[in-house]
Amino acid sequence: MSKTLAEQISEVSVNTKFEDLPQYAVDKAKMLTLDVLASMVGTRKVISSEIARSVAEELGGPEEATIVGSKKKVAAHNAAYANAIQCYGLDFVDDHNESNAHPSPVTFPVSFALSEQLKRSGKEFIEACCLGNEVVCRMGSAYLGEMYSQGFHPTSTCGTMGGVVSAAKLMKLDELHTSYAQGIAGSAVAGLMAWNSQGSFTKRYQAGRPSMDCIVAARMAEKGFNGPTDIFESTDGLLHAYSYHDTYDTKWITDGLGKEWIFASSSIKVYPCCRYSGGHLDACLEIVNKYHPDPAKIEKIHVRSSLQTMHLLAEPRKWDPKNIVDLQFSMPYQASIAFLNGKFGVQELDVKYIEHPLIKKMMAATTVVKDDEFERRYPEHYSSAVTITMEDGTEYTAVVDDPKGDWRNPVTYEDVENKFRSLANTVYADPERTEKVIAFVRDLEKQPDMSVLMELVNDEKE
Repeated sequence: MSKTLAEQISEVSVNTKFEDLPQYAVDKAKMLTLDVLASMVGTRKVISSEIARSVAEELGGPEEATIVGSKKKVAAHNAAYANAIQCYGLDFVDDHNESNAHPSPVTFPVSFALSEQLKRSGKEFIEACCLGNEVVCRMGSAYLGEMYSQGFHPTSTCGTMGGVVSAAKLMKLDELHTSYAQGIAGSAVAGLMAWNSQGSFTKRYQAGRPSMDCIVAARMAEKGFNGPTDIFESTDGLLHAYSYHDTYDTKWITDGLGKEWIFASSSIKVYPCCRYSGGHLDACLEIVNKYHPDPAKIEKIHVRSSLQTMHLLAEPRKWDPKNIVDLQFSMPYQASIAFLNGKFGVQELDVKYIEHPLIKKMMAATTVVKDDEFERRYPEHYSSAVTITMEDGTEYTAVVDDPKGDWRNPVTYEDVENKFRSLANTVYADPERTEKVIAFVRDLEKQPDMSVLMELVNDEKE
């Protein structure tokens, strides 16, 4: 009898060793390690991170793993929970086009926590992250870009299944128990797009809860608690339950599994906001840098985009943002602040700008329409175009096919190191700590004990 999808994933997971990974996968895993840590450290003062740390401390448990920014160690699943919410706090982590998911906010916090607890090496950590992210990207892609249409959030739904594979790998579960772990985790899969209606912190919770669930699932499986090994394709399984009108293609999961590592094509964000924002922000800033328009004299801002981008960023309420999450998901605000400040970074996520006269003027003058060609390219490409009209009638236009950070328009490893510096140095009193973390990750595959990294990352001690 042919193996189920979970059994095929388990076979690859158990048998994949560091030496089997192509260099491009190892390089991307190292880049993502530093990228995730940048947000995990840099969001310490964000209220959602403060709450997550407090709750994880209250949940407690044996001192297995570090909560970044806390003096307490707690059970691994509780540490992963808090750290995942923290790394998702600025929406600054990687994304993958075809899966519509952020691959790393679940898998990496899980892998940090278990690698610390179990004293795993850098190579073992890389194995787990590559495998987990691969499952996230392949599972999400199987839904053909339509999971959003069903109301589910791929980062959470697919993240649970990728995270449990990372956990099983680090716990050295065999094929049967890795399949059980997936079956158990499948019953914990959740995550709705409902956060987008009110700019809610549940956006960030949808990295935290899966990180906790998948470690618990792997521990249950380790002790013999079983789960359906046909969790993906059974009549009542994940593919049916989370697809839009039963639209999916399992070839995304199986073709090249264990040989081609599609997670390596995930994008590194250069802006702390929704990944669909990259195209229009690139276009706005291209206009700023090339033509230097006076924001006070901008009469119209016109954006062409895809329908999914408009759904996330340009529904009517996006012209009336109320909070930081709204700012991260409002195209009119993002375009306006880009023209006002000539940049879009963490400093631009400040609710004080909502009442700025020029921001209000430019937002009111912003229109967004579907572009048929951009719609045809989606989800492989997140294309966008911006045209501004000045008071004197002059028009400036920029068109972006693939935003900065996309694998076709990539950032460099040095860019990611600088991203880590820019976020970590707002928190660490000693910049030397920043450089020590960067140096550790640069030689990640040579590190014998990942618990050392968490000691470096966390400057809060008893």
